[in-house]
Amino acid sequence: MAELELIRVDKYSEQTMAHLLEQSDYPRQLGLFELCCATNMAYLLYVDGKLVGFIAICISRRREFEVCALYIIPSERRKGYASQFMAHIWSIYKGCWKVKKEGDTPSSRAFWHAVLNTKGKSAKQSQNTFDFAV
Repeated sequence: MAELELIRVDKYSEQTMAHLLEQSDYPRQLGLFELCCATNMAYLLYVDGKLVGFIAICISRRREFEVCALYIIPSERRKGYASQFMAHIWSIYKGCWKVKKEGDTPSSRAFWHAVLNTKGKSAKQSQNTFDFAV
């Protein structure tokens, strides 16, 4: 089984995050996402010591979280890493979650449906978001 590791982005790893962000399809305004503040956090995602992606999370209120971005490098997709990382994130941060569907694609929509249904979460879907609790 692969060893998954989350490394919180700090001033020493911001450049790595910026490089991954450039590779992703996320809007460039995510680049303005302030990483080192109390309400925002980002993690670099590693599998067996290899960088495979990132996740950016916003904490809006106590126990209210939002996935702002989840990115897996194309060569590492469809290996189950995103699902495993989300399960790990949800085990750390319990509460109400929101996932924005910006840049909504059939594959991202299918991913979130599958992950939420597999984990037994009842997700309320609106036009631009999934809302659920863990």
